[in-house]
Amino acid sequence: MSFIEGVKQAIDSLRTNKLRSMLTILGIIMGVFSIVTIVAISNATTAYMNSSFEKIGANVIMVQYRQAVVPQSDWLTLDDMDAIKRIVPELKNVYAQSQTIGEIEISKKTRTANIIGVTSQYKSFFPVEMAEGRFINDFDVSGRKNVVVVDENFAKKYFKNRETTGSIITVKTASGAINNFKIIGVIKFDNGFLSGIVNSDNFPVTLFIPLTTLQNISGTGNKVDVLYFSTTEKENLKQISDKIIKILELKHNNKDKYIAQTMKDIQNIINNVLSVVSSVLLVIAAITLIVGGIGIVNILLVSVTERTREIGIKKALGAQKRDIIMQFLAESIILTGIGGIIGIIFGILAGIIISHLIKIPPTVNFKVVIMAFLGSIVLGIIFGVYPAKKAADLDPIEALRYE
Repeated sequence: MSFIEGVKQAIDSLRTNKLRSMLTILGIIMGVFSIVTIVAISNATTAYMNSSFEKIGANVIMVQYRQAVVPQSDWLTLDDMDAIKRIVPELKNVYAQSQTIGEIEISKKTRTANIIGVTSQYKSFFPVEMAEGRFINDFDVSGRKNVVVVDENFAKKYFKNRETTGSIITVKTASGAINNFKIIGVIKFDNGFLSGIVNSDNFPVTLFIPLTTLQNISGTGNKVDVLYFSTTEKENLKQISDKIIKILELKHNNKDKYIAQTMKDIQNIINNVLSVVSSVLLVIAAITLIVGGIGIVNILLVSVTERTREIGIKKALGAQKRDIIMQFLAESIILTGIGGIIGIIFGILAGIIISHLIKIPPTVNFKVVIMAFLGSIVLGIIFGVYPAKKAADLDPIEALRYE
């Protein structure tokens, strides 16, 4: 029997039991679907995160505390930032930031707010496009002004068609301080990663105010949470980071209180976390594939039992062992192949839909698609061997007697 003839017989056999064949390949469909979807979302997320870090720049150093709680003598301050800028000639821009959680009262409604205190150099590190008004400047910071910048989605939600700049909102910090703030600017809405979740009422709204104003209303004195430094060169970032830490330790007379990380370091940490999560999910998907393969073994064994007499007749008419093996292997491969194709199609569609929902550019890795299809074929061969061999080893006389 030729290979093509074996395939034709396998297709005829599968057509005879359409419902059973479809139920059999569900496990393969789900396994391949899961793998393709997971890889697509993982690649899209990684690409989006990498592009976000590229906007910030690889030559940025972030300095923060090693521990969550630090004594006042070890607090980072604006004086520290200025001293480092004077001493380290390789630095280009410097920026300080602190944040706290509070509440805002607007239109007789209360909503949780993530209040970020910034200096005027924020825009040098994080690209910002204004939809209306302006951002925080040096005058706001030095004068400790009660001014605030909101995002475009916030403005559209609470001010609709009214002009946002010049409006007043009431802000209450975790310390209990209540202050009125004048809106001076609106940042263009970022229709990006998870924006639908971030802009829901259940998620804190983000407010930008002068760092010095935040220090006043939060009761944290002159404490700064994070210092950012951009350098004039992309090389020797490790040496520059060590120099910054050394200056801080000498100034505060302490040791191992601060940590300096480059954007590349943070990018690698996030990518590693995403990789681990994807790997765990892929293992689960692989288990689904194996379960689907076991289902194919089970169905083929049932098929061997049901077709025992048919196999006996074929052998009596001169069919060789390899002909029987070829037919059952062909059935197994066709089942897993069809399941693989359907799983790949659904996986690509799911990846595109999910990427659209979380607002990241979709990616299709054709290498993964090809590997998924070939993997389903190999799975068909592996799980089809035992039933095929069992069918081929049947004694023709006994098979003919089988009722």
